[in-house]
Amino acid sequence: MSLQARFNGTLGEPLSEPLVAAVWSFGSGLALLVLTLVVPSLRRGAGRLVDAIRAGRLRWWECLGGVLGGAFVAVQTSTVAILGVAVFIVASVGGRALGGLLADHVGAGPKGRTPITPARALAGAFAVVGVGITVSGQHVPGGIAILPALAVIIAGVMTQFQQGLNGRVSARAGSSYATTLQNFLVGVIALVVFAGARVLLGFTQWQWPHDAPWWAWLGAPLGIAFIGLSAWATEHISVLVLGLMGIMGQLVAALVIDLLDPVAGEGVGVRTVVGMVVTAAAAAMAARSGGRRATSDARS
Repeated sequence: MSLQARFNGTLGEPLSEPLVAAVWSFGSGLALLVLTLVVPSLRRGAGRLVDAIRAGRLRWWECLGGVLGGAFVAVQTSTVAILGVAVFIVASVGGRALGGLLADHVGAGPKGRTPITPARALAGAFAVVGVGITVSGQHVPGGIAILPALAVIIAGVMTQFQQGLNGRVSARAGSSYATTLQNFLVGVIALVVFAGARVLLGFTQWQWPHDAPWWAWLGAPLGIAFIGLSAWATEHISVLVLGLMGIMGQLVAALVIDLLDPVAGEGVGVRTVVGMVVTAAAAAMAARSGGRRATSDARS
């Protein structure tokens, strides 16, 4: 997700409107997914999703994960340059930890409700501390912009609800590919509506990110992989545990980067290793406490 944030932020830099940048990012992902429909097995998966909607096994609101995903991408493109990567990551992790707790508590995912317990709340707090330790040595230019940071936290919460809803869709349709395709389709429609309204009202102009480097477009395939894997994983583990494992993956990536391209005179950062240990402990704590589900949900 850190790489995706970097790519989407770079894609949005030449543009004055975050929603337009999000349209290009989500739209390119949708185009890639549509091209893969030539594969018969993937096409059948999409057909099962349509059948589930027609048969009423999927409710309309369960298909709105793409709206939340589109909102997250819009926030990414508009805040990374303002906050810097370090603050963005900490704010995003805080939102994802809170969102994981809330999404499990209300039963947004396919595994039903998992009430908020002291152990799960502590696990979420440990994850934020672990990432905070990892990025504590990074330079933050100027003061922290409060409103953009709050927007990232809210977007992080929405991302976890998106994962829960995507898990529901994947469980009903039996295809994480179909879930990803539906996610990008709904997200593009929502973004085009909102961005188009701003263009028509004269608040902004429709622009092509012609000055963005080619690698900035890699945010779309990363988003496809992230949504597809998350939709599959949420069928088997809670939203909170999935979020914490994703955070752990980010820290592992940071460690690999330190090993392959160390900062002069520093090598592998001690903060990165300590942050990984704390976050791994948080994920283990959340996983151990995740089995205590409400009795009413187990019966439903």
